[in-house]
Amino acid sequence: MTDKLQTPIGMRFIRHVHFCDSGCWDWTGARNEHGYGVIGRGRRGEGNIKAHRLSFEIFNAVQLNPEQVICHRCENPACVNPDHLFVGTQQDNLADMARKDRGSMPPLLRGAENPKAKLNEHLVRRAFQLREDGLSTYRIAHELRVSRPAICSVLNRKTWRHVDVRTSKHIG
Repeated sequence: MTDKLQTPIGMRFIRHVHFCDSGCWDWTGARNEHGYGVIGRGRRGEGNIKAHRLSFEIFNAVQLNPEQVICHRCENPACVNPDHLFVGTQQDNLADMARKDRGSMPPLLRGAENPKAKLNEHLVRRAFQLREDGLSTYRIAHELRVSRPAICSVLNRKTWRHVDVRTSKHIG
């Protein structure tokens, strides 16, 4: 083991590792939405680091550049075994994912197709009409029963961009 394991982050790191018969070292601590382990850097405000990246730095005694990406040889995003990890670029990582047929993005659900949508195309057009009529974003949000940030996102064309609002006059 390296000297870096004797540091506070190194000691916290090793407490969250389960050594599997498969050869993977499974991360048992917090994980992000993609299944990769994450660990706090140690001080408030310093953020998190991906556990497999920290493992690579600890066991190879290197400090990685932000552009360097740590890729997995195994198919286990929770694995932190340094023998299963290699340095690459984001382009290398994407090519590796494509080779392994991983990482395909789910279809983008726009507008009312998204099950979490609070609006529909009619209400989006109505929001633009209400703005043309001089209502504030607070009033529009209240009338359409959604949050003000949701209305601001619509009116600033951050969301619902696919809706043609050029003919928003006189929508009831």
